[in-house]
Amino acid sequence: MSLPPDSPLPPAPPPPLPVRHAPRRVRALEIALGVALVLLLLGLVAYARFTTALDALRSGRTASPGWSFPSRVYSDGVPFVPGAPLPPSYLEAELTARGYARVPGRPVVPGTWSSGWMATRGFGVIGAPGGGTGYEIVLRGFDQAVDPAGFGGPERIRLAISGGRLTALQRLGGLPGRRAPDPAHPPRLEPVPIATLLDAGHVRRTWVPLSRIPRALQDAVVASEDRRFYRHIGLDLKGNFRALLTNARAGGVRQGGSTITQQLARALFLTRARTWNRKLTEMALAVGLEMALTKPQILEMYLNSAYFGQGAGGGIAGVEEAARWYFDMPVESLKVVEAATLVGMIPAPNVYSPFRSPRLARARRNAVLDDMVATGRLSAAAAARAKAWPLDARHGEPPTDRDPSYVAYVHDVLSRQLPPGAAERRGFAVFTRLDLAWQQQAEEELARGVGDQERWRGRSPQPLQGAFVVLDPASAAVRVLVGGRAPRAGDFNRAFQAHRQTGSAIKPVVYAAALDPARGGARWTPATTVPDLRRTFATQDSVWSPRNDEGDYHPQVTLAKALAKSLNVATSNVVEQIGAATVARYAQAFGLGTMKPVPSIGLGPNEVTLLALANAYAVFPAGGVRREPTPLRAVVDATGRSLRVPLHVARVLPAATAALMTGLLEDVVIYGVAYPLRAQYGFTRPSGGKTGTTNDYNDAWYVGFTPGVVAGVWVGYDVPESLRRPAAQSALPVWAGIMNRLLDGFPADPFPSDAGLELAWIDPWSGKLAGAGCPTMRVPFLPGTTPTEVCTNAPAWEFPKVDTTGAAPGATPAESSGVQARVTSPR
Repeated sequence: MSLPPDSPLPPAPPPPLPVRHAPRRVRALEIALGVALVLLLLGLVAYARFTTALDALRSGRTASPGWSFPSRVYSDGVPFVPGAPLPPSYLEAELTARGYARVPGRPVVPGTWSSGWMATRGFGVIGAPGGGTGYEIVLRGFDQAVDPAGFGGPERIRLAISGGRLTALQRLGGLPGRRAPDPAHPPRLEPVPIATLLDAGHVRRTWVPLSRIPRALQDAVVASEDRRFYRHIGLDLKGNFRALLTNARAGGVRQGGSTITQQLARALFLTRARTWNRKLTEMALAVGLEMALTKPQILEMYLNSAYFGQGAGGGIAGVEEAARWYFDMPVESLKVVEAATLVGMIPAPNVYSPFRSPRLARARRNAVLDDMVATGRLSAAAAARAKAWPLDARHGEPPTDRDPSYVAYVHDVLSRQLPPGAAERRGFAVFTRLDLAWQQQAEEELARGVGDQERWRGRSPQPLQGAFVVLDPASAAVRVLVGGRAPRAGDFNRAFQAHRQTGSAIKPVVYAAALDPARGGARWTPATTVPDLRRTFATQDSVWSPRNDEGDYHPQVTLAKALAKSLNVATSNVVEQIGAATVARYAQAFGLGTMKPVPSIGLGPNEVTLLALANAYAVFPAGGVRREPTPLRAVVDATGRSLRVPLHVARVLPAATAALMTGLLEDVVIYGVAYPLRAQYGFTRPSGGKTGTTNDYNDAWYVGFTPGVVAGVWVGYDVPESLRRPAAQSALPVWAGIMNRLLDGFPADPFPSDAGLELAWIDPWSGKLAGAGCPTMRVPFLPGTTPTEVCTNAPAWEFPKVDTTGAAPGATPAESSGVQARVTSPR
């Protein structure tokens, strides 16, 4: 809009203010402050990341090439609890396995024992109470700071054993000048190291606190390696400047001049490449270490990271391993002579090794003693006496590596539960459930038993093999695991790595599914009958006709009899009626993996490991609960913190069904295919179990259990080849030979679950109560399910003539009943 002609003009805008430019010096200062602030922030971030990485190294959450600690694997201990099973033969075997020495008089040194009247006079009787055996033992004790189960120093104890049990215990106190025993826990035979888990570098290193390292060793390393250690900030500028000039003249890095802090920084974070970039990084890291740690902490880490050359089949690092390898003593026992020798090795450990070059080692030791005198850490007179002393180096015992089968299993479990490489590099103390005596005895008896079978079998291009496991059904703790006839480190482990067809060893899972009321459908009992006549089953691709191995068939048979005699046709009819998919579902719940729901599933065409099969059987004595098998009791990290060991627990069967299956599997031993276990092989204590033989007798199994243990054995060839006899004649005698030795002297306790069952004599064919003239079989029932109708006459096929066609050579009809499912489906 335009203004009228007589309107005044609007005021003019004010003139712009003059632009004032900041002085150049102020601008430069602002830029410098900004850059400094950015650098400070970057430095703080870098320092935070550095301290985080350093804290992870110190706490054992990670490792580095110079800060890698192998894990130690320990056996289980043997606690002494009054009333617990403890046969004399077992106790003495455990003492022997730990290297305890028997002495004629009263034992006074840790690791010694005696037995007889002298050992029991404190009980006020001649001999132990009840006429048993008495022992007096001086226990070695164990580091309760490492083991979560506690147990302290050495102590003397007195035991009385009667009837295979510990009937009396006296704790006679600790030893003078030694750590006190732990009163909060019962005394025990200590766990012992069985293996060291090394990384690819095969370097042995054991962390020890500075408080355990003698002052002489600390003084020697400071005097020899870094005299101004307690005064500098990580860099000895004078020494660094001298090294810088030397290197500049040489045109490369030739002289280190590194402080202890710089050497530690290099060991923790860098390689040993001699470059300018590495040297500058090392200096920066050294300053960071001085900011993050105290001087004692730096010295502690340095002494634990220092490299001391080759020995014991690998590298030796850290002062603890060095003391044990070069002087056969713990680091706290080192005197000034040994300390100076070890410190003298640090610049070139293989050159100055007292084993390889005694003359050079002695010269270096004397030079270190002179350094200690020059720095006022040792008197001249003491140094002169030390120089006159011989080197006195002596090889320590190489670390024990034993029980390779079991250790391989431990390593496998750890590799699945820990980050990659952690088991070999983070210094865990791994406490297992390994029973030392049982493991050794099982290895010996498995080799003997398989050898006997091989001699019967005759020559073959390949050796006959076997595997054996023992578990605690209450916890699924693996007590014994033998992966082969003559196990060695690195061997294929047939106990947990080999997958083989189960044959009829799978049948208890089939019958457990049928008897489980939670399955749904019709309620079955051990007296329920199914047909057992030859027939053909339709499969997805063809037809399939199972046969009974004895060649006899029956119009009907009870579940109890079918399981006891391992009748293939009857079992296949059970599978058809409850559904192959149902059996597959139960097999997975038992921990046997995914199985194809085919009609032959009940005769064992699927493949499993021995460990998985034995753990499946543990469900029965464990009251229907399945636990993941584990060799681990505890895993303790470098800070003494116990790592959580996953425990997978699931209910597979109702407790009542598990008790019923336990009773039925006892019948397999009393009346069925496992009858030779008692009659021929002398294993008469209460037990249940089942054999399994596969196609053409290629694989033989027996898994059996008592109230306290579950044990399984497999016998066969790595490349399938016929054993020419059933499991009752191949696997069963091997199992019996091992278990008779392992359980020698242990009380023969009954199954607690038997008390909740009703026992009835029935006709095993019709399922009715046995009457006059009827065949009989004692069968367990759940209360309220026992048959009430009485059998009045026996069927015409009560005692059929056995057709032994196809039975094992030389087998009697009773023995040939052990021939299990000869599955015609492809492997």
